Amino acid sequence: MEARTRSQRTATPFMKAWNQAKDLDDSQKLRLIALLAESVKPATADTMSMEQMLEGYPYKRHTKAELNAMLDEAEARFEAGLGIPHEEVMREMDEEIERWEQEELEMAEAR
Repeated sequence: MEARTRSQRTATPFMKAWNQAKDLDDSQKLRLIALLAESVKPATADTMSMEQMLEGYPYKRHTKAELNAMLDEAEARFEAGLGIPHEEVMREMDEEIERWEQEELEMAEAR
């Protein structure tokens, strides 16, 4: 038995589906294409409700009054000299970005 190449292995199922689709009329082909497109289309923000978008979101939603109170507290801390130095913030951001990149690399390697 002769070994098939990679292109032959991947082309065979496609060719079978193509041969079956050739027998469809144009309206059936359009329906098939629409079904295929819908099956691979991700849920987007324009089709989701606010509740669906925020589902699983890890942060608490705050009222305007709560946000203003947090801003007032932060401004008071800043005025008192209790802020975080710029260098420390940048170092933490660099570490976080490096951690994200490492996670992405590990996920890509796991595939």
